Amino acid sequence: MSIRALSPELAEKARVELNEDPKKVKDDIQHLKDWLAKQPHLRARTDDQWLLVFLRGSKFSLERAKQKIDLYYTFRTAAPEFFAIKHTNPKFHEILNIGAMVLIPKTWGPATPVISIVRPGRFDPNKYNMLDMMAISTAIQKILFYENDNASVAGVRGIMDMEGTTMAHFMQMTPTMMKKMAVFSQDAAPLRMKGFHYINTPPGFETIFNLMKGFLNEKNKSRLFVHNKNYDEMYKEIPKEILPAEYGGNSGTMAEITEYWKNKVKEYSAWLDEEEYFGVDESKRPGKPKTAEELFGVEGSFKQLEFIIFKTMSVRPLPPELEEKAREELNEDPKRLEAGIQHLKEWISKQPHLRARTDDQWLAAFLRGCKHSLELAKEKIDLYYSLRSTAPDLFSLKPNDSKFMELLQSGVALVLPKVLKPTDPRVILIRASEYDPNKFVVSELLALTLVMQQILYLEDDSFLVSGVINIVDMQGATVAHFLQMTPTMMKKMLVTGQDASPARLKSAHYLSTPPGFESVLCIGKRIMSEKFKSRLYVHNKGLDDLYKFVPKEILPAEYGGSGGTIRDIIDYWVKKIKEYDEWFNDDQMYGTDENMRAGSPKTPESMFGLDGSFRQLDFD
Repeated sequence: MSIRALSPELAEKARVELNEDPKKVKDDIQHLKDWLAKQPHLRARTDDQWLLVFLRGSKFSLERAKQKIDLYYTFRTAAPEFFAIKHTNPKFHEILNIGAMVLIPKTWGPATPVISIVRPGRFDPNKYNMLDMMAISTAIQKILFYENDNASVAGVRGIMDMEGTTMAHFMQMTPTMMKKMAVFSQDAAPLRMKGFHYINTPPGFETIFNLMKGFLNEKNKSRLFVHNKNYDEMYKEIPKEILPAEYGGNSGTMAEITEYWKNKVKEYSAWLDEEEYFGVDESKRPGKPKTAEELFGVEGSFKQLEFIIFKTMSVRPLPPELEEKAREELNEDPKRLEAGIQHLKEWISKQPHLRARTDDQWLAAFLRGCKHSLELAKEKIDLYYSLRSTAPDLFSLKPNDSKFMELLQSGVALVLPKVLKPTDPRVILIRASEYDPNKFVVSELLALTLVMQQILYLEDDSFLVSGVINIVDMQGATVAHFLQMTPTMMKKMLVTGQDASPARLKSAHYLSTPPGFESVLCIGKRIMSEKFKSRLYVHNKGLDDLYKFVPKEILPAEYGGSGGTIRDIIDYWVKKIKEYDEWFNDDQMYGTDENMRAGSPKTPESMFGLDGSFRQLDFD
């Protein structure tokens, strides 16, 4: 048995508040070990010090400790995103360096809580998300639980500094995400949360705050405090002297504390490697397996609240550079944008055939894609949703389909996460030969890209203001791939990309084109606008010509760039699409009922019909 002796002050606190009796600790730990040995589904640490943390986190209730241990390891399978970034991943240290989440090593007394500081405004929501922060947080917490007796006995008191948070940060905090975070911290982790203090809260914070409280028990609700700019009120609960210099204290700077944790993670590297082994095998669990839906399902009024929040949230402000670009190139004016969104909402409400999203951010995407022409935006919205009934094959794959994930994992279509400058277009890379034409069809590839684009409409301002550049790499494309590109399919793709999408195509670049490609391209050009045609380029003499249009720095390593590997980008999109599970479930209700359309219904023939020589080509 190897557990640290507590200081006299902590020992007394543990006795009074946690029911800890040194004479019983050994037996209680052995009881948990014996119980773990009989759980066929559970692979858990059995270090004495580790198990003691769960006993303290459960006030020495053996049954509660068992439940907490089981749920803690169940998170590995039910919410793997909480553990997705390993301590050996360069991204781990990249995020740690941001200083968005730190734990102050010092305490202000021998039996006082540990202080955590969370600063979500420090991370770029277009590059990172709250799940990334949780992955870093869970790794650091493991170390804290294992070696810090103040944390396990006196608990943790948190500061949430909202300085610099934007609408993009809030958009990541879906009720499902809040539920996961609440279940982990309240029910799974051996964490005694002694209070959370919110400072520098922005407008709109109250909506998220009130929703979040709905997932907490009464005890934890009573420990939430909003101080905004009133630091003196916070200092009554968290002494000023224990805080970092940035908050008026003398516990070092945030950078120094971050460096402390970087060194601590290195020190625990082997221990964290061992952690990869632990978890659960739900197929071996006695009784009913635990599922993510069971643990985190957001039902009833909370699910309704999710939809209400995302439908009423205002449009996030653009960064200064994009704001200027939007003004000059898209005729954007904040007052005009607000009025345009309201006009579209009223118009949509009067269309009996149309079931369309009315989220502010969503409608802003269509206005920007139409340079704030209301009539053009209406046509685009109508056409976008009409495709659901006239071209259902373009929506045949749903994000929760195994076939969708298989196609995504192939890397056949990737939106590159980086841009060199905020005003640069977003780049989409299509690697045509990466899908098996005997297993998938090109409409399924388009379905995949449409899903990714929906996310871009909601959260990528560079995409909507600066436009998009497509790169189509034809290396390895076969006759079987080309045979799927019928003129009818080309027409569907063109209508989808040119007429229905709010994306603004800045250029398209074809690489490594095989013999016969020119014939296919010539067929496609017959149905393109002149502007569209003028933005097509073919590069068959290396990548240097491509670099004149697309900065080398943002391209994947496989294309000579420094924008991460193809595998990195695939993993980014797998995680990103999973974050939007609830949103895509909701999205399935939207579309058109052509029987209720005023005037002639839209049909596949009217939208994609091919006449004259083009029809003959399709037949041939």
